[in-house]
Amino acid sequence: MAVEAIGHAPRRPGVLERLGASLLDGLQILGEATRLFFAAARATVFLPADRQRVVVQMVRVGTDTLLIGALLSLFVGMVMVVQAADQLRDVSQDILGPIVGLAMTKELGPVLMAFLLAGRAGSAMAAELGSMTVYDEINALRTMDIDPVRFLVMPRFVAATVALPVLVLYSDFIGVWGGAAVVAADPAIGIPVSAYFARMLEWVHFTDCVVGLVKGLVFGMVASILPCTFGLRTRGGTEGIAASTTAAVVWSFILILVFDFLIVRVTFALD
Repeated sequence: MAVEAIGHAPRRPGVLERLGASLLDGLQILGEATRLFFAAARATVFLPADRQRVVVQMVRVGTDTLLIGALLSLFVGMVMVVQAADQLRDVSQDILGPIVGLAMTKELGPVLMAFLLAGRAGSAMAAELGSMTVYDEINALRTMDIDPVRFLVMPRFVAATVALPVLVLYSDFIGVWGGAAVVAADPAIGIPVSAYFARMLEWVHFTDCVVGLVKGLVFGMVASILPCTFGLRTRGGTEGIAASTTAAVVWSFILILVFDFLIVRVTFALD
């Protein structure tokens, strides 16, 4: 009997099998997220009637993020000036303004705010919807003929999509002034604040700000749809909620960087 039991022991999947299963699971997640994106976009026709829920989500996504976003942007701008000034001490520190301005408007502002939104508000979305899924509240909504996409996903999707570009502009402003504060206070930097801003305005154009806003728009969609997708596909009680929340943040970070690369590639191709 023991020999027979050993002979029928299940075979462990190989490396290729595990890789294939992971690839299929990833494609399924992307497919569900894409389908949820189009469903949420269609549900925006009910925006005037559901504006109260959208406003509540905008406060949670946008207003409650202002303080930590300001601290993050302020110190990023200050650190950039300190690092760049040290590297340029034997060359010319006149380009400190363009470095900070271009970095904040085109790259750091959108990406940092998107990461902040995904880690803070996105994790809350995934945990909230995951709890509702596990405890059958989503099924209860469907039983009452209430569309979960319109009631739960659309307000979060619209709030993040609208709030993140505004947060990007806010981050750009704070980061630039954080760099200006270091220029004014650090004796190792040999340029005046007026020259810092003058050179920045020579290099930073309106199109650079538009690129940052487009990134904010796309990143806001990603940082809301993916957490909602993982929340609605949560299974397995409290452990499933924790796993879905973690996966939502990780996937959001990865796709934010993927779309960041694609947008940069497209903008360079159009120049």
